[in-house]
Amino acid sequence: MSDLAINGGAKVAPNGLTLRRLFGIDEKQAVMALFDRVTESGSGAMGYSGVEEEAYCKAFCEMHGGGFADGVNSGTNALFVALGATDPRPGAEVIVPPITDPGGAMPVTMLNCIPVSADAEKGSVYNTGPAEIAKVITPRTHAVIVAHISGLPVDMDGILALAKKHSLYVIEDCAQSHLTKYKGRLAGTMGHIAAFSTMFGKQHSSGGQGGIVYTKDEQL
Repeated sequence: MSDLAINGGAKVAPNGLTLRRLFGIDEKQAVMALFDRVTESGSGAMGYSGVEEEAYCKAFCEMHGGGFADGVNSGTNALFVALGATDPRPGAEVIVPPITDPGGAMPVTMLNCIPVSADAEKGSVYNTGPAEIAKVITPRTHAVIVAHISGLPVDMDGILALAKKHSLYVIEDCAQSHLTKYKGRLAGTMGHIAAFSTMFGKQHSSGGQGGIVYTKDEQL
């Protein structure tokens, strides 16, 4: 093994790291077109929906093979909406991942439910799995939130089978797994409903902050 650069070895990136380019001329033109339209209409406000949001949600659904989506202001609120769509009763338990952003668990308490952490599955650094989830299921459990951390998918087949056995909702937290595949299936398309973060640091960004809720279940 060669010496580290700090000890005189060769630099891995001699020209420095390439900064990620989030916005270009296309994004600038799209934003300016929106400002022009709002200014010309005299409405004075852009609101939280409109033709751009509808087109965005439609394209997102097409990218995931159909379904229903709604853009929101953050990944945290995407989880809030996703969990809320399952209509949890106050005091219900919701199983959450062992390692995630605080926003991956806060929506549980915001809906007056109790977060219960499932440990990481043996052999996995971050992700939980069916064996660990099974240990914390109780008669009060309403749903399981599973996060595909760092683009690594969880064992969805095992988790879905376990959830079906106990009549639990499965909510996929896809904040770190845009277009991740599990046995050929895209993350977010396997559970009952999914939440994505689209903040500036994500693989798919909608700006400074953002999120989107996605499901193939029209009832949800």
